[in-house]
Amino acid sequence: MAAPNLISTRRLPGSVRTRLQVVFARAWEALAETYQMQAVEFVRRLRGRLPFDEALDRYFREIGVPAAMVDTVRARALIAMAEMIEEEGEPELQDSTAWGTLRPDHLLGAFRRRAQYVESTNLESRMAASLAQEAVAATHVRMALETAELLVAECTPDEAIMRYIRTFSLPALDAQLIFRRALALWAERDPLGLDRVEPVTAQAPAPVPSRSLPAPRDLVHRIGLKAIG
Repeated sequence: MAAPNLISTRRLPGSVRTRLQVVFARAWEALAETYQMQAVEFVRRLRGRLPFDEALDRYFREIGVPAAMVDTVRARALIAMAEMIEEEGEPELQDSTAWGTLRPDHLLGAFRRRAQYVESTNLESRMAASLAQEAVAATHVRMALETAELLVAECTPDEAIMRYIRTFSLPALDAQLIFRRALALWAERDPLGLDRVEPVTAQAPAPVPSRSLPAPRDLVHRIGLKAIG
């Protein structure tokens, strides 16, 4: 995800374009805050399993924090975790140089425990990453809906949502997910009835008045008079 791109706002009126820039700036700040909060939760979930710096690096790899946000998110996360880091310190590592571990049966058991430990750590990491990704997606959906509300008089909701997605250069899979969720929520709300199309009832054409014809007796009378004349 790149920084907000203002190229897509050039065709909007000046006042709307300015307000849209404010919305995109608020979205950028909301995303940075979401990434920071989820980084803290990720590290807290894995504490005791990984060192803080290793857990934080793993968070950035798992979540794919945008490059432009990495330094900001890392600094904010470290500040938020300062007390937790001072209280718990680094996890204690078991001494693997003891002579008893050199016995074959001890080595085999150590390998098994290590494999189970790594597997459980990977599972915890995946679950924490899934929670973080859901939180980031929810922030995107919320700000995409705010963009659609702002542009309700300028374009359709799906076009407004796509404008938000293009502005933040979301990956294809994330873009599809956020587009569907945002549009579904808009359809549930539908504040102005933009998604409802009133049925057009076919009306029968108005009858064309026909010229009044003379009665048969009058017609015979006129023809007779014309013939005599």
